[in-house]
Amino acid sequence: MRWLIASGIVLALVHGLRTSVPEKLILAGLAVSFLFAAITNYLIFAGDSRAAHSVIFWMLGGLGLARWETFPLVCAGLILILAYSLYRNRWLDALLTEDHTAATLGVPVQSLWFSMFFIAALATAVFVSVAGVIGFFGLMVPHIARGLAGPLHRQLLPTAALVGAVLLTASDMLC
Repeated sequence: MRWLIASGIVLALVHGLRTSVPEKLILAGLAVSFLFAAITNYLIFAGDSRAAHSVIFWMLGGLGLARWETFPLVCAGLILILAYSLYRNRWLDALLTEDHTAATLGVPVQSLWFSMFFIAALATAVFVSVAGVIGFFGLMVPHIARGLAGPLHRQLLPTAALVGAVLLTASDMLC
């Protein structure tokens, strides 16, 4: 839930700035991240020491706490993001040409950016709720997969899913 609130705050900040420049989105995300980290650290410090141990273990992340009971939740997040991405793959490919060009091709750029951000935030919240922040390891996965499969999303998505699964499992096993 914290991740959805943080995503909403980031969207509100960027919307308030009246810009969609990626650098501003990243800076707004960092500011909100630091705010929530400070709140979390205060709550850990002020709370029960046994509960603090569990919270810190979750904050470090890992697949050790994943259970079969959470598998349907993870599948729901995966299906949500893959279904949307495959449904909108042509629009996503059009965004590779820049916003203005995509708009001339009939892509509703602003609503697409908003819906992509919302769905990615929702799926990330699901994954992080199960495995902790190790899920953010996946931020580099699309860039690695793009080098292997190219920029078009129909080939990129399955490659990114496979690369992400391999890297996450390997990093968890290594740690």
